[in-house]
Amino acid sequence: MVMMKYTSLLILFVTLLLSFFLGAKMFLHGDFFYLFDQARDYMLVQDIVTSHKITLIGTHSGLGGFFHGPLWLYLLVPFYLLGSGNPFTFTYAYIVIALITVFAGFIVGRKLYDTTVGLIFAFFLAISPSIWAYVPNTIGVNMLSLVFIFLMYFIIRYLRGDATAYIFAIFFAGLSLQFETAVSLALLPVVIATFFLNKKAVRQMKIIIFSLISLFISLLTFILFDLRHHFLMLHSLISLFTSGKHEATYLPFLQRIFSHVTSFRNVYESVLVQKTIFLEVLFLVLFFSFIFYLLKKKVQLKKSAKEFWYLLLFPLALFIVYLGYSDPIYPEYLLGLTIPVGLAVSLICSNFWKPAMGKILVILFILLNLFSSLSFLFTPYQQNLSSGSYLIQQHVSQWILHDSKGKRVGYFVYTPETFTYGMDYLLWWESKKSGVNQPISKKLPITYLVLYPRLSGDEGAYVFWKKNKIRTSASVIEKKEFPGGITVEKLAIKPGEKPVDPTYYQNLIFR
Repeated sequence: MVMMKYTSLLILFVTLLLSFFLGAKMFLHGDFFYLFDQARDYMLVQDIVTSHKITLIGTHSGLGGFFHGPLWLYLLVPFYLLGSGNPFTFTYAYIVIALITVFAGFIVGRKLYDTTVGLIFAFFLAISPSIWAYVPNTIGVNMLSLVFIFLMYFIIRYLRGDATAYIFAIFFAGLSLQFETAVSLALLPVVIATFFLNKKAVRQMKIIIFSLISLFISLLTFILFDLRHHFLMLHSLISLFTSGKHEATYLPFLQRIFSHVTSFRNVYESVLVQKTIFLEVLFLVLFFSFIFYLLKKKVQLKKSAKEFWYLLLFPLALFIVYLGYSDPIYPEYLLGLTIPVGLAVSLICSNFWKPAMGKILVILFILLNLFSSLSFLFTPYQQNLSSGSYLIQQHVSQWILHDSKGKRVGYFVYTPETFTYGMDYLLWWESKKSGVNQPISKKLPITYLVLYPRLSGDEGAYVFWKKNKIRTSASVIEKKEFPGGITVEKLAIKPGEKPVDPTYYQNLIFR
């Protein structure tokens, strides 16, 4: 028994280590994807820390007029304080989230079933691209997997007869709205429908009342925000289903079905480290062989079959709700669904061990996934040479500060999205770190233009931007090109030029 315990701990440690290295290759090389999503989060966290004001909303969601909750920003505050605002320090949070998710998967799998299921579940989470592939460019939605682990834990307990577990399940369902809007709008109806699967709980008014209170608490920041802003988000939600307006991404119903089916196929394949033909075929053979043996009663599940089918079909239930959503389902909407699928596949592997065929399929499936993940580990790191590289953008900001010799200078940033968070935050941080004057977005005698790559086919973008947005015809004193297609132009601004167009950037104007 002691030997088994230490063996399990060793396997768990190796699994966590695997997850760390799969998700942190850029991090270990001092780089990560520093896009406007990450920089926006940093600026919002900075505002919370410096203003000491409580915020009720987080970042803007993809649905007009709807926001994510502020919990993600508050989770980043300790990392901001740890690094005094250093952007790279936030990557510690990205790694920690992935590792906690894998470890929580082990604990929940072991508590619900046994150590074997816990270890297999942790392994699938460690190799799943939906967990580690997003580490270099983590945003709030990456918390969904961890939220879903706790959600599934309490739902399974509820299905086993523990009525009070639903109070916690509905809380975590509501909490998901803090990190992603689209998935929560589909998740809540499914979790509410789950309530009726426990006949005893349906008749307990106390459980119903406490569940409503629990949901209310999880949505409290949204409720308070809407009360203060004339029900802005509620009106946006109603408008989403009643306006009849079709966005550019609108999908007709038949096209929507095919698009959504592809998205949900990816959910079920999220336990594969690579989507190779051989792994996909092996996965299908393992799955259908187990279902055949299960229906023929040649294998016995360690727990109730009802919860296995619930886990397996949970993504399908969300898919049915999503049929009312007319836009494409982006991968980030589905990150949390790796959890029920991963737990269901872990149960397959654990329960399909006695038949010889099952044993062979399980061993092959796990070993091939492990081999594929190890090939990722030992693949030489390819330096990120895109404009989203943190290192490249850091070099841009450092060059501007070095070239300006610490004097007060101006700067403006061109991006196709008209978001300038990235360079704004970096120039603040690098000037603070170096103890020099921070460049400001204002026309000064010496002004730098940071030009990110323009869209393909938009060759006149820079000229138009300088003429109509920056409103300058100043001569270029020096021009510096950086990897990733970023160009910096140093201008000598003449007195009397018009001020910059007020729509120069979007940034946080929505708040």
